[in-house]
Order: sequence, then structure tokens, then C-alpha cells
Amino acid sequence: MTKVNKHSEKKSFPRNIARHGARLKTLRSARGLTLEQLSRMAGVSKAMLSQIEQDKVNPTVAVMLKIAAAMQLNIGDLIDSPAAENIFRIIPASDERYTFRSDPLCTIRTLSPLSLEKSIEFYHLKLEAGGELRSEPHFPGTEEFLHLTRGRLEIISGDQTAEVKKGDSIHYRVDITHTLRNTGKGPAEAYMIVRYKSE
Repeated sequence: MTKVNKHSEKKSFPRNIARHGARLKTLRSARGLTLEQLSRMAGVSKAMLSQIEQDKVNPTVAVMLKIAAAMQLNIGDLIDSPAAENIFRIIPASDERYTFRSDPLCTIRTLSPLSLEKSIEFYHLKLEAGGELRSEPHFPGTEEFLHLTRGRLEIISGDQTAEVKKGDSIHYRVDITHTLRNTGKGPAEAYMIVRYKSE
């Protein structure tokens, strides 16, 4: 368990690395957590979480530690800090920090560094028969690219629905409510790229 000393409780992050909103919302949504659920888990008010996700406040280190602990992450995973100068960034398959959700029906894991400052994210998704991944809207202009390597999936984006089968690829909006649902009789497996609109 991470220890918080009395001096860190009131310390805020420097402004040049204080834009945690997009990272926090992405991680929360990928885990299927609502603001209210994360609020209860972290002991941080729903209003504060909402303001952090909108980059309206510069949270203290203590607050970010609570959020990271609730999501079983390191605090560095919540910070969009400048990328290191290393040429290679290996994500070991055994690193459970990159598994956002794992239950009998759904497993989703990121294949891109959590703390990397970027506009694109890469995911691996597994859905058992009857499983689904329902997500809240991402930021305006966000889109998703999915390639299905196994099974069948129904993709719902807003009021539009499409069905894809093994080998198919699909592109759709995710700045509106969207759902991925396994409509086949066996497991479905896919790779997804989420692209955020450049500011």
C-alpha cells in the first residue's frame, strides 16, 4: 500500500502535467465504472471526479493516490506526462495493470502504455457468448476502429447497429453511447484502436 505523508496531502501536480482528465475518463470507462461507482470506491466525491475528468481542477497528490488505489493502478498511470526518451516500451503480458476489466464474460486489456501522452490507444478485447461491453460517450470527435479475429459481434453506436464476423473490420463513432455485444455461440476476440480528435 502506498504511504502518503502529511506534506503530500495538499500538494498539487505542476500545471504542465496536470491534465489528467482524458486519461482518468478513458481508464474509468474501459473498466465499466460510473462516476458514482468510482466515487464510492475511492472515497472521492462524484463532483470532484467530474471536475478532474473535465480538467477544471488541479487535484492534490492525495486525491490522485486514492483514485489510483481504487483502480489498482500506480499514480503514474493516471498522469499524461511527456514520454520518456526510451526507444522501446515493452508491456509484459504478465503486467495486470494493463488489464482494465476481467470477469467471466469480458476481458479488455490495453496494448499501449498507460501514461504515454498520445491521441491513439490500442486494446485487445475478449467477449464470451452473451457478453457485452457498454461504454459512455468519449470526448467529441472520438472514433474507434475494430478488427474481429474470432466469433461474431454486434456493434451499436447511438441508434445505428451493425454486425461483424471473423475477419471483418469496422469504424464507428464513440463520442456517443456505444456497445459491443457477442451475438455468436462461442467466444469473440477483437483488436481495437481508439483515436481522439486532435485539439
